[in-house]
Amino acid sequence: MRRPDLAATVRWFQASVVQPHELRRRTRLAPAASVIRPSPTLRPRQRVEIYAGGYLARLTDALHEDFPALTRLLGPRAFPELCRAYLERHPSRSWSLNPLGRKLPEFLSGRVKVSRREAARDLARLEVAMSEVFDGEGVEPLKPADFAKIPAAKLAAVRVKFVPTFQLLALDHAVNPYVDAVRAQRRDLPPLRRKRSWIAVYRKGFQVWRLDLEEGAHAALAALLRGRSVGAAVAAATRLWKGKPGDLQTLIRQWFGEWVSEGFFAKILPR
Repeated sequence: MRRPDLAATVRWFQASVVQPHELRRRTRLAPAASVIRPSPTLRPRQRVEIYAGGYLARLTDALHEDFPALTRLLGPRAFPELCRAYLERHPSRSWSLNPLGRKLPEFLSGRVKVSRREAARDLARLEVAMSEVFDGEGVEPLKPADFAKIPAAKLAAVRVKFVPTFQLLALDHAVNPYVDAVRAQRRDLPPLRRKRSWIAVYRKGFQVWRLDLEEGAHAALAALLRGRSVGAAVAAATRLWKGKPGDLQTLIRQWFGEWVSEGFFAKILPR
């Protein structure tokens, strides 16, 4: 048997383990028998296949850890099949497993055979947001006292920058109750109903929180995220309001008080 140098052997082994699970990388490799010896019970090729299977299993386990609700929706057979198809298109390219599933919502928007695909995509979007928020850079948020210093006449013109550990979602399914039930390890899960829903995902301390929003609150936060002023955010909420104007004013004060208390904003931007 020819003895290749160590670096060449490492490259060959890595390619032999990874390449069977990727569609876009197909290079011709030396036969396993030309690089490694058989064991008493396994041929060289079989020995390599054990590691290749273990590699895929580890990546699937990592995706399961990031997508417990999606795993529960699809079941113990369909979820690994989805992972296998996803990893063929979006293989691991990082030293960390944290970003492994970040393109799964995009993948579920394409031509993939999975039951309840649109509901699965919304679950994936929420669980990706939770992972990204957890991994985001922590900064000190503004406190209510910081806003109390702003004169009331100037508040409408204020623009804010959000903390990096905040995301805003608009989804087509009521995913929050389903995720709550899965994380509580309940056997009986609520129906994953098709219903427009708006969610703020944010980190407070070392815990990720999910806040269900009214449509007007989502519109106001979306305007602020786009760099619009507080006045423009209020106008965005007003366009969707169907009740009494006075009631909306009270509600908006409650919304902003909650958002500041929960630490959504990092700083006030210059005019």
